[in-house]
Amino acid sequence: MISQKFRSKMGMPRVLIVDDEVQLAEIYRAVLQSAGAKVKVAYDAADAVDLIESFSPDVIVSDIRMPEVRGDELLVALSSYDPNLPVILVTGMDRAKIAIPKESQNLFHLLHKPIEYDQLIRAVQSAFSLVESKKLNDLLLRSAHEKSASTLSYDDWKENETNTLLQASVKRAS
Repeated sequence: MISQKFRSKMGMPRVLIVDDEVQLAEIYRAVLQSAGAKVKVAYDAADAVDLIESFSPDVIVSDIRMPEVRGDELLVALSSYDPNLPVILVTGMDRAKIAIPKESQNLFHLLHKPIEYDQLIRAVQSAFSLVESKKLNDLLLRSAHEKSASTLSYDDWKENETNTLLQASVKRAS
């Protein structure tokens, strides 16, 4: 029984599931949809790349062991595509045999099979909360940039303001 629902002020999470085990992928889809997520499934990494472009997921849930392109290889590829796209890797492998590449910035969580439904929902909720926080932060910063009437580009203004805030924080801490 699925007892959790996604909580959000900015919409429901868009989740891409990548798993070559069709039955398991469909179970994950059903669990996440029943909790309120919008879900698409890819049964291999090649299809996942196409869906990432067309579906624009907020979170990816991917198996590690898949033929052709493994989930950890997909994780590395995503780092150059969008380093802020959180990936939850799922595996039945022994923990000692898992090697996550250092250049993979996107790893948010690692779940070990068998996965409890609520555990999957909580992991996706946590990843989506991070995505929402980053979006909200960006909206607030863009609004502050517009109100500042600065002649600097948004990126330059943001860097200056961030440095100013950090310096003030360090001074207060001293």
